[in-house]
Amino acid sequence: MAEHTIQPGEWGIHGLTLAAGQVATIHFPDDIDEIEVLSHDGAAAVYFTVDGTTPVVEGRGSRVIPAAISSAQVEPPTAGPTVVKLISAGTPRISVMRTS
Repeated sequence: MAEHTIQPGEWGIHGLTLAAGQVATIHFPDDIDEIEVLSHDGAAAVYFTVDGTTPVVEGRGSRVIPAAISSAQVEPPTAGPTVVKLISAGTPRISVMRTS
């Protein structure tokens, strides 16, 4: 399980390669209004949550970015520190960032 912290004043983490079947956790110690998850290469679908719960590949409680170069912007439903968790069946390169 990979864990990364994005400090206030930093935009995000870029070019992170997910390990197949492993959850990656991105911590923002501040309350984020909107998160963008970007798939750089579309190598595999990316499943993620923005409320701190653990995503599952093809899980009903997870959001998804398809296996394509694409992104999703999501407003976290929680207040306080924002936690984004991601998983994939493959090894896509992604970025996770605040949008404002």
